[in-house]
Amino acid sequence: MEKTAEQLYQQNQKQAAVRLLAQKLQQDMSHLDWFLQLSGYLTAGGDLAQAEELLLKAKQLFPQAQEIDYNLAVIYFMAGKKEQSQQWLQNITDTKLASDVYYLMAKQFLQKRQVAQALAYALTAYEKNPHLDDNCLLVGDIFLQLKRFANAQDYYQRALTLKQSAPAYFKLALAEMVCGDSKFSQHFQKAKQLDKSYFATHQQQLADIERYLTTQTKDE
Repeated sequence: MEKTAEQLYQQNQKQAAVRLLAQKLQQDMSHLDWFLQLSGYLTAGGDLAQAEELLLKAKQLFPQAQEIDYNLAVIYFMAGKKEQSQQWLQNITDTKLASDVYYLMAKQFLQKRQVAQALAYALTAYEKNPHLDDNCLLVGDIFLQLKRFANAQDYYQRALTLKQSAPAYFKLALAEMVCGDSKFSQHFQKAKQLDKSYFATHQQQLADIERYLTTQTKDE
């Protein structure tokens, strides 16, 4: 990883980080990690076409690098090009990428609303790498969809032990509301403190859970 670019990116100088890495790659294309780093920045910024172009160039230079295949699969998935995403995933045999592959396959099944299959792949991704908070969050999200709230709560708590983030606190609070855990209020507050914009944009999830609880009360 190019450290100066990463420092700029973490300081929210994202365009400066992109420019720096692009300039470095113009001078020296021997660093696979720079290609992956820049494609990650472009993808996060929504510039999928440039990220794709960059990775296809990298694939010509590093034909054996399956990290490129995975990143291309992610880009095509985000762009809604499901078949192309699957094609790149099928190329991957590197066991170090197994968790990532299962994670993306779970997301693909979720997109197709095949929730049971998504859960199977998400759990496999977690088993391959239980130390990644994204894996925990994905399993929790699928359990939440299945209304298996105690299971969701468990995996959101696991995510928080790995990384304290607004999504983990917010989603944990949702599950706690349904499970009758009184800590949900302070966890909502923690999520809001960490990321006000995330909290604001996910209010619909809170409304959905409140509606579910109201329905359950009426049924009783």
